[in-house]
Amino acid sequence: MLIGARTVKTGLAVATTLFICNVFSIEPASFAAITAVVNMQPSVSKSINNAWEQIGVHLLAIVFSLIMGLLFGTNPIFIGTTVVFLIIFCNWIGWPNGIVMGIVSIIFILDSPRETFLIHALSRSLSIFVGLGVALLINRILAPPRYKSKFMSTLNDLVQLTSKYFLESLNTFIHAGNFTYYQRPDPQEQQNLLDEVTNLYEHAREEMTVDDHPPFIERLLEICRGFIERGESINQMTAQRVTRRRESYSPEELQEITAEFKEILDILSLGYEKLAGLIDSLSSGVTEKKGSGSYTEDIGYWESFDRAIDDWNRKVCGVFYLRALMEVSVVATELRWANRRTINLLNMIHKQSEKKLKKSV
Repeated sequence: MLIGARTVKTGLAVATTLFICNVFSIEPASFAAITAVVNMQPSVSKSINNAWEQIGVHLLAIVFSLIMGLLFGTNPIFIGTTVVFLIIFCNWIGWPNGIVMGIVSIIFILDSPRETFLIHALSRSLSIFVGLGVALLINRILAPPRYKSKFMSTLNDLVQLTSKYFLESLNTFIHAGNFTYYQRPDPQEQQNLLDEVTNLYEHAREEMTVDDHPPFIERLLEICRGFIERGESINQMTAQRVTRRRESYSPEELQEITAEFKEILDILSLGYEKLAGLIDSLSSGVTEKKGSGSYTEDIGYWESFDRAIDDWNRKVCGVFYLRALMEVSVVATELRWANRRTINLLNMIHKQSEKKLKKSV
């Protein structure tokens, strides 16, 4: 069984806290150890980002507890009231992440005996800060790997691998009229990489800032997932199409494609080239974190596709036509989905670049 970095950090924090309390006779040592555990953070960046918030929340909890204990007492009603005040105040000033840790401090302090409240409260406050100090120090010195950098380095690999799979599925369908047999490619490599990158993102999420544009990252992961699923769907239709043609036509007839259907395939091929160019721009934008301008959907292209479908519809009928029409329609829908999603992501990059430019001016 592998021992994670956070496991090691927690054990070391508890041992160090108890040792310090024993050496300097700080009581209760158990409160200090519990505080150290509560304040452990899973990553470097989170411990750095939350350090001042942790200290501030504990200070607020101690001040509120001392005021409440000295003025009103330490019964459960006043403890609960202090907790409510702390929650409201922390949410108001924007420190929601430290509320649980502050509540623990309030309970520790206000649970002091009423007769000797001040002495015990100050002692417990000191033990709390010992635990907090140890936790902050260990969070800073001993921490797990930075997931964010690894996630960012593999994100573009995922975009390239999954988009390539989708584009190849489109290209294969367009040229399937030349195939006698077809074996669907296994997208397991793409799926494995998607799972790996998604798992990295779950760990790196807490390291993300607004500048990393998390909504864009989530949509990028979404389109990568769509590239796999929709590419697999197209490949399945291609396999069915090749099998149906092989079983229904002679070798000579297999080479015959009507001019109208050939026009549709040519238009799909043009759409494939347009999408490939958009995906290249997206890949560059992800790598360089820089937009290359705003994009709009090519409505004229889809109007030409509709006209080609109408021309084909007027001259062909029958079961095979209906099957082919259904398959072409699905492929065109998937192509349009990919086109729109890619354009949306490119425009998100462009807007983000403009915002950064305005800030730097």
